[in-house]
Amino acid sequence: MRRITAGGLTRVLLATAAFHAASPAQSAPPPLPARDHVPALLTLIAPLILPKVLQDCYLLREYVRSGELSSVRAAYGDTYAVDCVFDRAMRLAWNNVYEALLICAFGLMDHDRVGVRLPLIGAVVWLPLTGEFHDEFRARVDSLPSRLYADTPPGGDSDKLQHFFGSAFLTALTESAEEADRFGLDLEIGEELFVVGGVNDERDVRANRQGQRFGLRLLADPDALPSRFFTSESPGTMDAPGSARPSPADSLHLHREAQ
Repeated sequence: MRRITAGGLTRVLLATAAFHAASPAQSAPPPLPARDHVPALLTLIAPLILPKVLQDCYLLREYVRSGELSSVRAAYGDTYAVDCVFDRAMRLAWNNVYEALLICAFGLMDHDRVGVRLPLIGAVVWLPLTGEFHDEFRARVDSLPSRLYADTPPGGDSDKLQHFFGSAFLTALTESAEEADRFGLDLEIGEELFVVGGVNDERDVRANRQGQRFGLRLLADPDALPSRFFTSESPGTMDAPGSARPSPADSLHLHREAQ
């Protein structure tokens, strides 16, 4: 009886493995369609039209909640889904990388409010972040791509998207990864000190630095996609050979000492 049970279990495991190997989720994702040509003047002024930027952020959140993105995630995985989100942002932004990064940073937030502890007073002030109704916010967060790394924990990594795109935006805006990195490290320290539930997370720093690389790449190649930059390697191993950039843990420690 034990041999039959073990043999049956073996067949089930083999069949399951074969099913997953042949499932659409394991197939190569298709290339994204070419973006429409947009006159250079429209691309230039896109982020300056505030009502348009707000509407684009709303439309991007609608796309994240949509069944279309859910189907993409199921078929091709979450990193490809992030590429689709950014591609949609670029189309909404008339191919302006700055606006696309900005609406991605705000459109992919996984918190609808943040609690800030006031120094000395000790009181907590809760600040709204997204302006969504609770049901809309919950549906969008549940739809965020979250399996981004080989070392993604069971709870997912959807919170890393706002770090990635926010840092990419700052880097593109300042054309300086160093400035964005300094801001990101300050933000991590401030989050630990003043934000309710905030922690100084080394994996947040990794996402920040991957975003910095993506932001710099976009300045040279607007067709670059974010999925190439989601790796489980430490920032020191991702940079150019000979780079002496420290690991996230070392960076946080050294930056705290400098502060």
